[in-house]
Amino acid sequence: MIAQLKEKPVRSAQHQSEKQSIVLGINGVNVYYGNNHAVKNVSMPIHDRSITALIGPSGCGKSTFLRTINRMNDLIPGAACDGEIMYDGINLLNRKIDVVTLRKEIGMVFQRPNPFPKSIYENIVLSLKFAGIRGKKVLNGIVEESLKQAALWDEVKDRLDQSALSLSGGQQQRLCIARALALKPKVLLLDEPSSALDPVSSAKIEDLLLTLKEQYTIVIVTHNMQQASRIADSTAFFYEGEVVEYNDTTMMFTCPANKRTEDYISGRFG
Repeated sequence: MIAQLKEKPVRSAQHQSEKQSIVLGINGVNVYYGNNHAVKNVSMPIHDRSITALIGPSGCGKSTFLRTINRMNDLIPGAACDGEIMYDGINLLNRKIDVVTLRKEIGMVFQRPNPFPKSIYENIVLSLKFAGIRGKKVLNGIVEESLKQAALWDEVKDRLDQSALSLSGGQQQRLCIARALALKPKVLLLDEPSSALDPVSSAKIEDLLLTLKEQYTIVIVTHNMQQASRIADSTAFFYEGEVVEYNDTTMMFTCPANKRTEDYISGRFG
């Protein structure tokens, strides 16, 4: 892949102060499933070390758009896209890009926890080994670090050899987040990560994301308006494949600029 995506830049103190720098510049993105125009001319910035929420009714294109960012839609027969998703000066929609390397930089966590039917430890190290990382000491260190980042280490450190399927739903989802973090991504995409969880587990995921945004750029699809208002810095409202409104979350939820946004947030439709 292009060199910028092969080597992770070191963040300087100056860079860390640039809280509003744009990590992903979305310009005129369209996604098609055959003749279905699923995402229509979407443009927005995704800012560094912030949480951007994508909201909207079912089938409005938000999950499709999320998957486009790290090219997961490439796996769907008949899917096509155009426009620009600029990352470090590279258009991620360029067909020449190595998507395997891209997905190390831009990780993804899905709606339902999907741990591998292996041990907790192996769930973390499998992707590391695939990436060419070897050495027991190195692997052990990354496992501990990523599980700590996912606020799971204290709960599983004495049973790393047990099956990941023995964990609760909330723990499994945090394990999937740890698995993504182990590859040291810059951006973390989450597609309704707490929709299948109970309220206590969902709250733990929210707390975790608020902690992680100090180090990572996060984009999250959610149907939960309260969740978006609690954790997101910016919010984009999708409707029928288009972004109707994109704004600071507080502004959107207190003074939406578009009547359709107001109707959706207030529960009048969707």
